[in-house]
Amino acid sequence: MDITTRVTSGTAKNRKLKIPDIEGIRVHKDVFKQALFNIIGEKIVNANCLDLFAGSGSAGIEALSRGAKHCDFVDHNKRAITTIQENLSTCGLQDLAQIFHSDCIKYIANIYKKYNVIFCDPFYSDLKHKFLLKNLAEILEKGGLIAFSHSKDLNLEEQLIGTSLKILQSRKYGESFLSIIGFGK
Repeated sequence: MDITTRVTSGTAKNRKLKIPDIEGIRVHKDVFKQALFNIIGEKIVNANCLDLFAGSGSAGIEALSRGAKHCDFVDHNKRAITTIQENLSTCGLQDLAQIFHSDCIKYIANIYKKYNVIFCDPFYSDLKHKFLLKNLAEILEKGGLIAFSHSKDLNLEEQLIGTSLKILQSRKYGESFLSIIGFGK
């Protein structure tokens, strides 16, 4: 049985997206995605985005549909990479994207590009993100945002110690938390 989600707004609105058959993958409900993009607002227009632990590519595709200039998608799972390629093609957004079959931690440790908006949705069972967050601070543009999805078990404040990042807001949706992270003042 194919599991799908959809694009909630923009040029690809209502297009169905496939979800790769990967153990532990989550499908965020429409209300989660709509809330995320309501928070980000106009910052998405002409933004350079990064979708880490991309899975289906749903967050990055939603960003492109809503006016982002470009999105890089990164996932280490081959099924995810194939699904992202298919979903981008279905939405006609493949010319605005680049896909990297890579470990997300290694990718951000070795990239010298800067991003306006970073979507980060690691497996909820992984509770250690200090190195990841330290490196995300290096590739986030000033005024940029990180949308970090996590479980209640992750103490994100503790993970941010030693970085220049802080939680700007956090919301709960079912079993998922969405924390918007940026630079402290």
